[in-house]
Amino acid sequence: MEKYILLYGDKKPEDNICITNMFENTRQINLGWTDFDYNHNVKIIDEEIEKGDTQVIFSGFEIGWDKLVDYIKEKNIKVKVISNTQDSLLYYEYERNNFFRLLELSKEGKVDDMAFLRKGEYEVYKSLGYKCSYLMENYILDSNKKKEVKKENGTIDIGIYPLNYTWDKNIFNQLCIGKMLDNSNVNYNELDERMTDFLTTMNIESKPDKIENINEDEIINKVIKNDINVSLSFTEYFHPVFFISMEQGVPCIIGNTSDLFDGNEILDKYIVTKAEDNPIINSKLIEDCLKNRQVVMEEYRKWKNEYNKVAEENRNKFLEK
Repeated sequence: MEKYILLYGDKKPEDNICITNMFENTRQINLGWTDFDYNHNVKIIDEEIEKGDTQVIFSGFEIGWDKLVDYIKEKNIKVKVISNTQDSLLYYEYERNNFFRLLELSKEGKVDDMAFLRKGEYEVYKSLGYKCSYLMENYILDSNKKKEVKKENGTIDIGIYPLNYTWDKNIFNQLCIGKMLDNSNVNYNELDERMTDFLTTMNIESKPDKIENINEDEIINKVIKNDINVSLSFTEYFHPVFFISMEQGVPCIIGNTSDLFDGNEILDKYIVTKAEDNPIINSKLIEDCLKNRQVVMEEYRKWKNEYNKVAEENRNKFLEK
């Protein structure tokens, strides 16, 4: 396998939880706002090339990184980019500008491969003639980090931990779920005081459970407090809260925003909602999931063992391309 270095920024720390878990050889670089950032990043790239790396992979495509692509190609080094956006997120000007610049570089032959984390997106851009790959998202929790917490309060604790306060995180529809479940409590990542105002107005039993730093350890410490966790974004390509929760043995329901459970009827039935914006449907899904918790977690473990193998093969194929 060709030697590589994967470079990532701090713009989307939730992505980095998964990407640094999927790839061993990674380094953080700056977003390219200034000449200082550019020079800092070039120094890191030079250090990696001197080690014999034959390809540079960017996780995402951030402001100013197009200049780094030009620099790397002058050295005849292969460049690949893992797209960290979706067409739905091109609503944001920052996302749109960077993604369109990435497409330009691909057309110019300066980016040798673009990897997409959703199969449909990959198929669209492949049909348009771009050199691209489908990269399967994954996350494997180190067994040494697994924790157990015994709950004794008798309530149904529901964890809702959006990692960004944006429209696509579907925050308030998720918070409403607590209104539909008797004897329940919502533990939530208080990203904005309006979340607390909403819960108070709706008279939903809840407790702020703020994530101070978005990283693996902090999310582990949050999700293990709950009977079930909820991660119902409107659009998604990485699912860190879902994976961390499930790997810890705590069920987590997700939106219909992944390519994970192709053909698995049990997980599709008890884990995946078909209506991210309907708290009535999702409260019922939580009840069904908890009633069948043992079956769900046993099926997840079987599915995940096989998925890990396929995802590793998929990643290696991307690296060797």
